[in-house]
Amino acid sequence: MVLGNAKARAFTLFFLFLFTSCSEGKECTNTPTQLSSHTFRYGLLSSDNGTWKSEMFAHYHDDDHLIPTDDSAWASLLPRKVLREEEEFNWAMEYRKMKKNVQSSSAGSFLKEVSLHNVRLDPSSLYWRAQQTNLEYLLMLDVDNLVWSFRKNAGFATPGTPYGGWEAADVELRGHFVGHYMSAAAMMYASTHNETLKEKMSAVVSVLSKCQDKIGSGYLSAFPSEFFDRFEAVQPVWAPYYTIHKIMAGLFDQYMFANNAQALKMVTWMADYFYGRVQNVITKYTIERHFRSLNEETGGMNDILYKLYSVTGNPKHLLLAHLFDKPCFLGLLAIQADDISGFHANTHIPIVIGAQMRYELTGDTLYKVINCLFGCPI
Repeated sequence: MVLGNAKARAFTLFFLFLFTSCSEGKECTNTPTQLSSHTFRYGLLSSDNGTWKSEMFAHYHDDDHLIPTDDSAWASLLPRKVLREEEEFNWAMEYRKMKKNVQSSSAGSFLKEVSLHNVRLDPSSLYWRAQQTNLEYLLMLDVDNLVWSFRKNAGFATPGTPYGGWEAADVELRGHFVGHYMSAAAMMYASTHNETLKEKMSAVVSVLSKCQDKIGSGYLSAFPSEFFDRFEAVQPVWAPYYTIHKIMAGLFDQYMFANNAQALKMVTWMADYFYGRVQNVITKYTIERHFRSLNEETGGMNDILYKLYSVTGNPKHLLLAHLFDKPCFLGLLAIQADDISGFHANTHIPIVIGAQMRYELTGDTLYKVINCLFGCPI
C-alpha cells in the first residue's frame, strides 16, 4: 500500500479531474462515440456530403457523451459543496506549481530489455520466417512514396506517388505510417543488421531532416501546422498529436536502435517546437484549455517525451510530458475509482504506458498506483 505523499498527490490529480469536468460539462473522453472510430472519421472526412459533416461536427467536444464517472464517482469521497460548478479552480497556480516541481529521481531498479542487437532467431523457426516476412515488407516500401506528403508540406518537389489509405495526400492523419515505418525499420535493423534496410531508413530520415530545415521552426509533419491552430482552438481536426507522436517515436527509435544522431536532433527540435506551442496556449488561454484539448486523441505524447527526457535531461521535455498526462483520466486511476468504462481504448492505453514511464523515470509512486490499478494482475 502506498500512503502519505502519493495519497496526497492522488487527490491533487483528482481535483484536476474534478474541476476540468465541472467547467467542461463533466466530459472526459476523446471524441463523440462515432468519431472515436478512425474508420468512421475517415469515411466522414472523405465524404462529399456537407450536411452530414456539419451535423456530426456540430457539437465537437461539446456533446453529452458522459461516462458513468461524473458526480456519482466522487459523491462518497468529497462533500457535495466541492462539486459545485461555480467554484473556480486556480489553474495558474497549479501550473506554476507544476513547473516548480519538475524534477527527476530514479525509481529504483527495473528489469532491462536485452538489446535487439544481441538477439538472433533460429533460422529453422516459425519466428524467423515471420521476421523475414516483415523484413521483406519493409524493403518493399519506397522512400519517395513514404516522404511524398512531407516534401509537399515543406515546399519541395514531390517525385513518386503517395501511398493510399490514411497516408493519402488528402487525409488528415497522413504521416503517421511513416513514423511507424521508422520504428519498425529501426528495430528490424537491430534484429538483422540488414544493410539495405539501413540505407533505406537512413534515406527517409535524411529527407525528413531537409523538410524540417526548410520549414525552419522545428515543426515536422506531412500536414501543415494549421492543424494545430484548429486543435488548440478545440475545433474539428483529426488527431494531429496522434500523428506527431508516431513521427517523434520513429525518430527516437532510429536513434536508440540504429544510432542515428541526426534523428535525435530532429526529435529534440520537434519537442522544443511543441513546448513553445503548448506554452502559448497556456499563456493565451489557460492550462485548463490545454487539458480540454486532450479530449482529442494524442497518442503516447507523454510516453515519447518521457523517453526523450531520459536521453536529453532537458527539464522542458519533462514538463511537456507532464502536460500530456491527461488528468481527467489518470485522476480516476489515482484515487482507485474502478470505473473507466466508456473511454476509447486506443486513446487512453498509450497515456497509461506514459504514466508507467513517468514512474520509472521520476520514482513518483502515485504513477505506480495508477498503472497497477489499470494493468497489474490480481
